Amino acid sequence: MEELYPFKFKSIYKEKIWGNQKLRSVLNKPIPADKKIGESWEISSVQGNLSVVSNGYLAGNNLQELIEVYMGDLVGEKIFKKFGEEFPLLIKFIDASDVLSIQVHADDDLAGKRHNASGKTEMWYVIEADEGSKLISGFNQEMDKDTYLKHLKNNTLPEILNSEK
Repeated sequence: MEELYPFKFKSIYKEKIWGNQKLRSVLNKPIPADKKIGESWEISSVQGNLSVVSNGYLAGNNLQELIEVYMGDLVGEKIFKKFGEEFPLLIKFIDASDVLSIQVHADDDLAGKRHNASGKTEMWYVIEADEGSKLISGFNQEMDKDTYLKHLKNNTLPEILNSEK
C-alpha cells in the first residue's frame, strides 16, 4: 500500500441567501463576484457532497474511497471502529452577512430513533466578525416547553435566546 501524505481537498461551495464575498476576499477562494456563497465545505463525507482529493497520486479520489482503502491508518483505529467508513466531521467556513435560522440538533439517542443517524454537535471558531455581529447559542434562562411554545407562538423567540457579542 502507498504511503499516506497530507491531503488537500477541493472546496464545495454552497450558495446561501445570507452569503457574502468574504470567502473570496479574506480566504482567496475562487468564487465569482456575483455569487452569494455562504459556506465553503472543506472536508465532507455527506452523501452527494463528498470531498475529493486535489493533490498527489490520490487526486480525484473522494473521502469515502480513502477510508475504504486506508481505514484506521487514515482516521485512527478507534475512530474507524466507531464510525466505520463514515467520516465523523464536517469542516466548513461560513460567511454570514445576515441572521441565520434558529437550529435545534438532536442528540445521538433521538437522531438514532428518528433518522438512524448520530446526533449533531458543533464547535465554532470565529476567525473574523464585523462590528455588531453576535453569535446566538442556547437560551438566556432556564427553559421549559410551555415557555418556549409561548414565545414561538408570539413570535418573540429572540427575547429568550443567549447572545454572545
